[in-house]
Amino acid sequence: MRRIPEKDRLFKDHRGATLVEMMVTVIIFAFILGICYSLLISGSDSWETNSARVELQQELRKAMDWITQDLRQAGSASIVDVPADGATYTSITFRKSAGVSGGNLVWDASTTRYLLGGTGGTQLLRQVGSQAASVIAQNIQSVQFSRQAGTANVASVSLQTQKTALRRKMLTGTAPSLTLKIYLRN
Repeated sequence: MRRIPEKDRLFKDHRGATLVEMMVTVIIFAFILGICYSLLISGSDSWETNSARVELQQELRKAMDWITQDLRQAGSASIVDVPADGATYTSITFRKSAGVSGGNLVWDASTTRYLLGGTGGTQLLRQVGSQAASVIAQNIQSVQFSRQAGTANVASVSLQTQKTALRRKMLTGTAPSLTLKIYLRN
């Protein structure tokens, strides 16, 4: 009788994996891959939302810097279309100071105007005199200017942003908004 070597006997005693074992393995790997995919999508959405929010904050900061710089050079009497009545207006037109002559403040002949318009009506525009309007900020949903009767030398400016992210997610309620009170020249 011929003897089977020990190493060959070990291989012959092992059986292959059953169909049930393979199905369980596939289900476990599918479950793990599903969890990894959902984590990836969640992280991607969070990254995209935060990037859009940062971009909107930069647009707000840029818009408010321009408006603040210009309005601080205006006087309460030089504002044309936002009376001190407490109502809100969607644009503002004013004259800036050109200097002092004989102890009196002299106003520039050209006016500066801020309004919402441009592509899709979501650009904050700045127009000086008869020149073409220049875009100051993007993704602005609304702009409001107001002055109160008791404090005519203070202009209140409110900006609200809005942006649609890549997966058609609208950032409005969580989008940045900003309201400032700007003191005008006397």
